[in-house]
Parts: sequence; structure tokens; C-alpha cells
Amino acid sequence: MRKGFTLIELVMVIVIIAILAAIAIPRFIDLRNNANQAACDGNVATIRSALAAYYAKMAVEASAAFPTSLTLDTFVTNYFAAQSLPSCPWGTAYSYKHTTGEVTSHDHL
Repeated sequence: MRKGFTLIELVMVIVIIAILAAIAIPRFIDLRNNANQAACDGNVATIRSALAAYYAKMAVEASAAFPTSLTLDTFVTNYFAAQSLPSCPWGTAYSYKHTTGEVTSHDHL
């Protein structure tokens, strides 16, 4: 008597593995996208919080140098504790609109 698997048994195992992979891979991709989104949201919240603290400090000090326009690069270089912005998981740069106080990145926000 021969020992081993028949061709049909091997094909069935391969088909089952392919079905499981077809179900699992999209779920893992969604998890990665969700993690990237959460990281980006956290980074934007950190930048917004730092900007709010900066503007509050300038208002309390009643500084003559209160910024009427502030770019994100100037803020990061001179006032952001980390001295560099966190990077967006999608590899895009964060942008800041002084007129609205809005911090955004990419089109996912």
C-alpha cells in the first residue's frame, strides 16, 4: 500500500488555503488603513494642540509679537517641542491654514 496524498487531496488543500487567503488579505489591508488613519488623526490632533497652546501663550503674554500670520514651518522650527513634525503614514506633508486654524494632511481627513 502506498503512503502519501493523492493529487485531488492536494488540490483541495490548495483551494481551501486560497479561499482563506482571499478572505483574510482584505481584512488585513483594512486594519492597516485604519491604523494609518488613527496615527494621522493623532498627529493632526498633536499639531492642533501645540498650535492652540502657542496662541494661548501669546495671548496671555500680550506679546507685541503676537503672530498675525504663522506658517507651519516657522512654528515647528521655533516653537514645536519636537523640532520636527511627525510624519504622515501616507507620506504626505501636513498643511496649516492660518485664517481658519485648520491642520490637514492628504485627502483622508
